[in-house]
Amino acid sequence: MNITLHRTLMVCMLAGALALTIALVAAKDVSAAPPEPVDETPFTVEDVCAFPVTLEVSGKGKVIELPGDRLLGLSPGLRVTLTNEDDPANQVTYVITGAFHVTTLADGTQVVVATGRNLLFDPSGMFLTIGRFTFVPDTGMLATGKGRMIDVCARLA
Repeated sequence: MNITLHRTLMVCMLAGALALTIALVAAKDVSAAPPEPVDETPFTVEDVCAFPVTLEVSGKGKVIELPGDRLLGLSPGLRVTLTNEDDPANQVTYVITGAFHVTTLADGTQVVVATGRNLLFDPSGMFLTIGRFTFVPDTGMLATGKGRMIDVCARLA
């Protein structure tokens, strides 16, 4: 499995696609292996909200390779604390225990379906999604969705 696929999934898991740098553990050959702790090193996302946002992630994650060029990213007990760097008093913490289902099409395009509670972001904003949302990371963020979207930038402003 290639590194680009892993990074896209990781990106999705934390921001859903998020700028994408939540460090999940590498995919395991044995899907029965338990989830492993994620990299808890804080990182900053710029150009998503009107201010830089620091993300601190804790919990466990796992990537499972599935037949048919598919991946499943799981995040049991994953939490993220987001802080407005311009006004650190503005901070929120979310449980983001959703899953990412990544399918690679014949042309190489990846389609991601985020289910459950996920943090998704791109240059148009940052959103806590609760439900089922589908997007194509290379062409745009949320393409279709059913559920709730909470504007995280507005909550941190």
